[in-house]
Amino acid sequence: MSTVEQQYFALLRSALWDTSVSIVGEIDWEAVMKMAEFHSNNVLVADVASRMTDGRKPSPVIQAKLQSLMRSNLFHLMQLRQILVSAVKLLREHGIEPVVLKGFGLALLYPNPSLRQIGDIDLFIGIADFHEACTLLRTLPGSYNWGEEIDVGRHYNIEFGGIPLEVHRVSADIEDAKLYPHYAAMEKEGLIDHPQRIDYEGFEISIPSKEFVVFFTFYHAWHHYLETGVGWRQLSDVAMALHSYHGQLDLDKLRKWLNNMRVMTPWQTFGYLLVECLGLPETEMPFYDVSCRKRAHKLYRQIMREGNFKRANSFKRKKPKHHFWHKVHAFISIFVDFSHHVSVFPAQAFREMTNTISNSFGKNLKKK
Repeated sequence: MSTVEQQYFALLRSALWDTSVSIVGEIDWEAVMKMAEFHSNNVLVADVASRMTDGRKPSPVIQAKLQSLMRSNLFHLMQLRQILVSAVKLLREHGIEPVVLKGFGLALLYPNPSLRQIGDIDLFIGIADFHEACTLLRTLPGSYNWGEEIDVGRHYNIEFGGIPLEVHRVSADIEDAKLYPHYAAMEKEGLIDHPQRIDYEGFEISIPSKEFVVFFTFYHAWHHYLETGVGWRQLSDVAMALHSYHGQLDLDKLRKWLNNMRVMTPWQTFGYLLVECLGLPETEMPFYDVSCRKRAHKLYRQIMREGNFKRANSFKRKKPKHHFWHKVHAFISIFVDFSHHVSVFPAQAFREMTNTISNSFGKNLKKK
């Protein structure tokens, strides 16, 4: 690790575990905050910086920027909560109980929930009530839907003053047909049959079961890595879920889910980084395997190089607008992703490439 990386992780661990900062020497705040923004957890790091009182604290100029960042995040969270409450109340009035995915439920697992950045609202509805839920939510004041027809894909998007609300028919796209029955069974158990009811700032919401929170949070991070780039915010979410639910999980069930979905190797590789970089106690990382060290070091370098949403991958970000060249770009991207992933996860990279080609291009050829 470089000095800046060491400082970044020391500050991040302090935020995650609510502990003192263990850094010797002067802190390069410009570089550290740039790295934190790159991985979408700059508010967490900014809060630690704002509370430092010794000679290592940021300059007044940087402190002012950090305070502005934290105020903006707090205002954004207030807007999100207002939309969430309105949406859930409306759906409940019509006998529909949505399950909140990701953001709000995960935020409550952090020492200070208001510091976990949330970009949008994700509500799982399921197939049976999906169309009715979308129709109802489109009646909320200030809503703007992205299409007159209800999307036939996995979710439908509605905006409220630029804030997206994603209404989910299913919680994840499973491209491998062999894996879909396994995931469907998990989804039914964790989201439909046994969701949790929790209090979020005086308002009760439903979130997935504990095992599903842990699995889905990891699986979401895994697909970020495969498709759009993963940052330390997603990995921090996994660490917080494992820490919060330690001793409460059905580990046999979790092991079965990981094996059924063929992601035990990625789970253990990411897990090594949760322990080594984020400070998750080894005893709280199920199925921890130190033999993943070499693979984890390769994964670490990729994460640090690309960041959240592949912000450093110029080819992935520059998508041509013309339909033909967009298709060509998408096809080339499959092999770009493959070359990126194969050095760390060869079996998963081959499977991902095969599934993508089959689902994207194979179906189009069959239609013709």
